[in-house]
Amino acid sequence: MSAIGGERDVLLQATAERFSTLADGKAILMAGATPIFHVDSNGVGAPASIAITAKPVNVVGDIVFTVSAGTALRVNGNVATVDFATMGTDTALVQARIREFGVDYIANYMVSKVFDGKTGDTGLAGLNTGQAFAYKRATVAPIDSPGDVVFTFSTASITTPAGNDLANGWSKNIPAGTAPLYVRVASASSRNAMSNIVSNEWAAAVQLAKDGADGLNVSSVRIFQRGTTNIAPALPTARCTFTFATGALAGLNGGWSTQVPTTGGGYLFTSGATAAGRGATDDIEANEWAAAARLAADGAAGQRGTVTVTAPGYSSWSDASAVYELGLAGYGAPINRDTVTLYDAKNAVTKFFVDGAWLALGTVLNGNLLVDGTVAAKALAVDKLSAVSANLGNVTAGDLYGTTLHGGPGYPTNAYAWPSNGGSGFHLSAAGLLLGNKAAGRYVELRESGDIDTPQFKTVGGKAEFTGDIFTGVAPGFRIEMGPGDPVYAMWAGSGAKNDTNAIFFLKRSGAGYFGGSLSAGTLRTSVTNPTFGPSQSVTTGPFGSNGGSITVVGSIDMTSQETSYNYNFSAGEGSTGCNFTLFRRLGNDAEVPVHTFYLLGVASYDNYGSVDDLSSATRSLNGSFTFVDPVKSTLPRTYRLATAITYQEFKYTKKIGAPPVLDLGGASGQRLTIITTE
Repeated sequence: MSAIGGERDVLLQATAERFSTLADGKAILMAGATPIFHVDSNGVGAPASIAITAKPVNVVGDIVFTVSAGTALRVNGNVATVDFATMGTDTALVQARIREFGVDYIANYMVSKVFDGKTGDTGLAGLNTGQAFAYKRATVAPIDSPGDVVFTFSTASITTPAGNDLANGWSKNIPAGTAPLYVRVASASSRNAMSNIVSNEWAAAVQLAKDGADGLNVSSVRIFQRGTTNIAPALPTARCTFTFATGALAGLNGGWSTQVPTTGGGYLFTSGATAAGRGATDDIEANEWAAAARLAADGAAGQRGTVTVTAPGYSSWSDASAVYELGLAGYGAPINRDTVTLYDAKNAVTKFFVDGAWLALGTVLNGNLLVDGTVAAKALAVDKLSAVSANLGNVTAGDLYGTTLHGGPGYPTNAYAWPSNGGSGFHLSAAGLLLGNKAAGRYVELRESGDIDTPQFKTVGGKAEFTGDIFTGVAPGFRIEMGPGDPVYAMWAGSGAKNDTNAIFFLKRSGAGYFGGSLSAGTLRTSVTNPTFGPSQSVTTGPFGSNGGSITVVGSIDMTSQETSYNYNFSAGEGSTGCNFTLFRRLGNDAEVPVHTFYLLGVASYDNYGSVDDLSSATRSLNGSFTFVDPVKSTLPRTYRLATAITYQEFKYTKKIGAPPVLDLGGASGQRLTIITTE
């Protein structure tokens, strides 16, 4: 580049830029949602307006919008809006301009209207199409035509000519016959309801069907023959002809027949062959028969039926004569229910034979004459079984299912409910068993769930509940009674009058109890307590039975003696508090002997106060026990007695300052002496 020099270069240097391109990096960009108004056939455009945004790029200045003639423009800042309603032309050019340093930066945005096409003219009616068929039987393909016809599309058939016949022996329907069947087809096409088909529009005849060959007849053929031995007879030796229509077999020889013979021996044999052919008959050769096989054999001869024989010349009955007459008549020995009448001019006796004896025939039907299963139920045609007046005696009923049994005035129907009429009786069904009348307080109910309900006892959900008294045994004999009905005894066992003296055991409602016997157990424990306060007390347990094992004796004492005073304080005096225990034992009727001694030392405690308003006290306490295992083992009844010799701590009294000289002693004492034995 040459140096700036001269007046011209200076002027050019000061001149503003008059042309710029995007390559300079400066421009205006314009964008809208759509450049098109869609106009329907009614002239309505969419959208109603199009907003166009101008965006300057590296250009500074105000944006000036313009639009081509015939269109109004709404401007808001850098957004120009074209309304369809004010766009009078099919296209409108929107232009944005910015001038910077004398240079114009311009961008254009074209808005167009796109119109829907106009509604076209109504088209022609649619074309109806169909096919017409004509049928004819002939030995060769016919070349003649069914002629001119009219085809109706609604029925898809030829309607002219009327009827079934068409020209030259053709028909609308398939004709009967055995010759081959041919068909000619013509197409019908028209915008009208019917179409005319002229004779030359029919397609060439095509064979549609013809009779086929006869089918194959097949049948199994069976023949029969009897023999006197179990050796099969020889098969037929001649050709036989079988007719399929009748099943007849002609030409059968060798003693064979198509039906089971009734004579010829006790053994029945059979053979078979298959007849197959397309004709009405088929010949069965001798070698086509299967080997003969035994089909059945006669069983042993059964017993003859009963007979009635009448023989004259007898003035009296004779069993031997009856047997003779049966044999003479050809019946052999008598069998059950054979009847024989022996008579002469004055006498006639009829008897029947049953199980080796001849019985007189009267008007009573002996049950021995009825064979099991020979009297059908319908022979006893009665509405109710009660119509048969009889004592049922011993009945084997089998399975009685779904039966309701009820009886008594309280149960006139089969309903499962307690009587409401004051009556009694029973009901038995699948629901349960009802006995008596619940309203009367004397009843039993066994429910289908297994629960039981009575006035004094019931089971509910597997648990038993007793609401009344329970007695075992009968007074005045030995018995056990318990229940809420006795106001004194909850339980009582004994004989005679119900009192303490006659009881071997009782438990009273007050909690008192008594057991009059001896106890033997795997582990036997007794415990007795004497609550009396004093220096020389004793407590006894027994006599009680023993299993002969070791017996452990525990003796204990719990003693407290307290003195109190407001006027005096206490201190220890002479002596001490202690207890000498002596344990005695008696076996059976032997004398009591001492078996163990023990000494327990007590304690003394003091609570003293200086004020007469506070209560001072001194307390003697004796608490302890000993254990003794008796080395003597015996099953004899035994008794243990525990005796005490107690000494007491003496107290001294000192008057409180300011207290009156009155020894106001108070206090309390208590003692429990206990003996426990365990085996």
